[in-house]
Amino acid sequence: MGIYSRLFIPIFFLILAVSAIRYHALLGSESALANTRYQSDARQLDLFLANSVLPLAVRTDSHTMHDSVRQVLRSALPLNRSLASVRWYTAGGHLEVLADKPLADSVADTVPAWFARLAGITAIRSRLTVALPDGGDGILDLHYTPGLPLAQVWHRVREQAVLSTINIVLVFLLLGLILATHRRLLARLVQATDRFREGNFAVRLAAGATPEAQAVSHSFNSMAGDVEELLTSLKTSQHQLSEQLNETVHMQQALQKLSWQNYNDVLTGLPKRAALAARFEQELFLARERQRLLAVCLFDLDHFQAINDRYGAEAGDEILKQVAGRLHSFTGQVHYAARLGGDEFVMLLCGQASIASIEQNVTQLMQELSRPYHCDQQALHMTASVGIAVYAGKDLNTESLLRHADHAVYQAKLTGRNQYHFFDTNLDEEVRTHHNQRTEVRQALINGELRLYYQPKVNMRAGTVVGMEALLRWQHARRGVLAPAQFLPLVEQTDLIIDIGEWVLRQALWQMQRWSAAGKHWVVSVNIAARHFQQPDFVSRLETILGEFPGVRASMLELEILESSALHDIEDVRRIIRACQALGITFALDDFGTGYSSMSYLKRLPANIVKIDQSFVRNMLNDRDDLHLVRAVIGLARSFSLTVIAEGVESVEHGARLIQLGCDLAQGYGIARPMPADAVLEWAANFVPAPQWRMAQYSEIPI
Repeated sequence: MGIYSRLFIPIFFLILAVSAIRYHALLGSESALANTRYQSDARQLDLFLANSVLPLAVRTDSHTMHDSVRQVLRSALPLNRSLASVRWYTAGGHLEVLADKPLADSVADTVPAWFARLAGITAIRSRLTVALPDGGDGILDLHYTPGLPLAQVWHRVREQAVLSTINIVLVFLLLGLILATHRRLLARLVQATDRFREGNFAVRLAAGATPEAQAVSHSFNSMAGDVEELLTSLKTSQHQLSEQLNETVHMQQALQKLSWQNYNDVLTGLPKRAALAARFEQELFLARERQRLLAVCLFDLDHFQAINDRYGAEAGDEILKQVAGRLHSFTGQVHYAARLGGDEFVMLLCGQASIASIEQNVTQLMQELSRPYHCDQQALHMTASVGIAVYAGKDLNTESLLRHADHAVYQAKLTGRNQYHFFDTNLDEEVRTHHNQRTEVRQALINGELRLYYQPKVNMRAGTVVGMEALLRWQHARRGVLAPAQFLPLVEQTDLIIDIGEWVLRQALWQMQRWSAAGKHWVVSVNIAARHFQQPDFVSRLETILGEFPGVRASMLELEILESSALHDIEDVRRIIRACQALGITFALDDFGTGYSSMSYLKRLPANIVKIDQSFVRNMLNDRDDLHLVRAVIGLARSFSLTVIAEGVESVEHGARLIQLGCDLAQGYGIARPMPADAVLEWAANFVPAPQWRMAQYSEIPI
């Protein structure tokens, strides 16, 4: 029994109470009205009879008077139907006239006794005295019964009661119908709600016949629609959030690996120069405190370039990995091994008691490194030359010790390779040798032996050539064309690197002017050394050089700097970049990811372009870590609204995957090798992009 059903009982008693009050008032008013009319009729009849009997009593004799009075009394009975009897009393006798069957009595039989008591209408008895001629008195006695007024009141009240009962029954019937309708609507609503809770979000209420049902259906359906739309939106947001979370995790892992790569070599896993510096300082301190020897051993693999040329870069990389593994196995918890770059490794032999123990360890290491290396099911033989600088408490720093070890390894190679050599401060032939080599490089600049080669940069998706990178070469008289890594390290810490840098700028601008005259307005990028870039007059000198070539817009020149160039004074570097950009020149961060890459540098350095290092791009098809790193760098560049270009595109597949990751600009051997300026126009005219590049589409979903 619901709450609405239980309300019927108090409603019923409330109606009874209201009806009781109403009918009590109705009974009182009806009874008073009927009683007044009843008494008024009786008085009028009394007066009528008194006035009728008096003349008869005066003019007639006794016998005649009785007959006349009887006749008058009998004629009075129909005048008032409540009159039950009339009596006439005189000294000579009495006369009584009775109603045969009073109509009032027959009507009164239909009135319940309890109602008569409630109505309060009683019988009336009237006595009238009439003076007779003989001096006596005649008494007229009339008796009225209340049957007729009681019947009138009873029928009136009963009629109202019947009408009220009908009204009450109709009201309860209507309430019952409304309740039944509402219960059916409620049942439908409960059923729909249960289905909704069970996950059927498409459930809807059918529109009812009543306005209320239609309103409830509309409200429920609107609510269900809103909830369904909200849940759909939440599911979509959850899916997107899950994808973003996965992407964030991958990016975080990639950034962690990128951070790890700041201090560790990707190929071998050994620490790099940055990590070596911190450990080096610590070991120097311990050697001073414990008064022990610290040996800095620089290993340089013998004829490693020949292995690369004969068996390929993959075999060379495999040998480097195995060399690193053997050095790492020897270090244990005491010594420390790191890779400086190329085929150079350094070992810190810590806590040595004597030179003899150092020689013993170095001999053991050389024997270990001379064991065969297994590459592609074949054994390759390799030896190493070792230069040793010993710290014995003298006032030397880490850079000096590394430089001494470098001098010593050079001496070891001069004595026939596969040797070790201790640095001798009295016979430092290496210093003079380096001086001679730097003099040779300077003479090459003066004699015009330096050349610029150009490697194209293309938009793979559009299939267009967008620019060139100017790459320095040395046309050596005896050794042929030399790459910059073979001679620039000799001069990068001297002012000669500034002269070479300005020569490269002028040569590149001169070539750009020729291409512009041929209708090729390509942007050419030039690498700037850190020492050159950080010169106080760099901007003014650059502006002067630009002024020498009025046919070339400054916006066609792009300068590439390594991230390490900004480490010493990032604010000064930022100022120089801003000054150059004010001239219209754009800047690119070269080999991004191999140095001190961080979001802080991206934010603080106002570079325009980020170049992804080729070491990541080359292996991304086979190495998921490199793939995540490339995606992370692209994502970072997009976040900072920077243009991104990939180096090391060696195949069509590399280009297609880069397009899918969101990088359309690229350069590499898979597009074109560096070439002399005279060959560029012919290559550009015959360049046809790979069809796979046009079909590749950028996708935000991880590949």
